[in-house]
Amino acid sequence: MSDAVEVTIHGGKFAEDKDAAKELRKNLIMPSLAEGKRVIIDFSQVTSSTQSFVHALIAEPLQKLGEDVLEKLEFHACAPQVRTLVELVVDYSLGGFTTTASTPVAVTAGVAKKTSEKPVAKPSQLRTKRT
Repeated sequence: MSDAVEVTIHGGKFAEDKDAAKELRKNLIMPSLAEGKRVIIDFSQVTSSTQSFVHALIAEPLQKLGEDVLEKLEFHACAPQVRTLVELVVDYSLGGFTTTASTPVAVTAGVAKKTSEKPVAKPSQLRTKRT
């Protein structure tokens, strides 16, 4: 098995189910990080999200493991609105809440690709793929 776990977020145009994000964090993201694996979070299936969804997904690893966890977390194919939310949650989870995004480079790497619209699916349909 590879040292990476890929997580694809599904929600049609809008990912908002924070309970599903919490379950994904508890059942896949945190255990994978504890095993020393990289976690690739792919947002290519959504064009926007709520801040509470992103917070439920990534705040705990950032708060518990600190800035070093950014070496293991990758965010891919984020639409501009999602990218802004990821940067915001990273910033305040690490204790540096500001009015402008001041995100470490590790978070923005591979994030700029704008995605095309996909058919609408329920936000709770989060699929994961172990690589």
